[in-house]
Amino acid sequence: MTARSSSVMRSAFMLLNVRLVLQQIGLALLIFLFYVLWLRVPDASVLDVIGSVLLALIALAVAGAGESALALRLTGRPRTLGKLVRGTLLLLAGIALWLAWNALLNHLQENDPLRAGYWNSRVPHQLRNFFSFEHILLWLGWLWSTLAWIGAGIIALFVFVWTASARPVRAIMVAARSIAYWAAVVLCAVGAAVGTGSLLQWTPGHSLRVQMISLVLRLSLAVLVDAVLVCLVLAILAACVRQSDALYATPAGTPDESQPRTVDNP
Repeated sequence: MTARSSSVMRSAFMLLNVRLVLQQIGLALLIFLFYVLWLRVPDASVLDVIGSVLLALIALAVAGAGESALALRLTGRPRTLGKLVRGTLLLLAGIALWLAWNALLNHLQENDPLRAGYWNSRVPHQLRNFFSFEHILLWLGWLWSTLAWIGAGIIALFVFVWTASARPVRAIMVAARSIAYWAAVVLCAVGAAVGTGSLLQWTPGHSLRVQMISLVLRLSLAVLVDAVLVCLVLAILAACVRQSDALYATPAGTPDESQPRTVDNP
């Protein structure tokens, strides 16, 4: 790992704390509560539809303002109304881009059985046990999942930086070149796909009471692990933003503002 990535990681771990994780969990639970309420709103009349739309807009506004406030706090910038509104709009645009990207990948993934069958038929006969139809189909699934997470990482980078940085272009360059950031994205992807999936799919073979207790404990652990991983990604992005802003705050070869710029003649 380079010295810059090491510096980013040190700064990120200084920003990562219990308070940040609890705030992220609290925001996620609040959005989940809005989602449950939204599902329970009927659509039997025009007023019900209007109420459902308003509740969805409120949930999106709370999610955007909450995440924007966390980003601004991590980067040490003031949480003004204008910045919160801009962050909310950027988050909504990011969600729309992420949904569009996943829809495109799902459309391309529909022909995976045809691709796997064709490529399996083109390899030499002695290699078909390794390049089997099932293996190729599995590898294609890994490819689409990797592309989905790369897209999510790029979108999250742009949304966070344009929300919290005073110099977003420079901050985007710093974050995009950060090995620490992409390693955290990979860790978040593996944790969400493998760790969370394994926790939720495992069921103890005991009574219903034991299974319910196990479900609550496994859900709590999954939420905690996912929140820590998400906060790690946010902290690394915040460290990149702080690093890029610091480079412009004190140009190379000039003294800090706290140091005298002139010295009395002896």
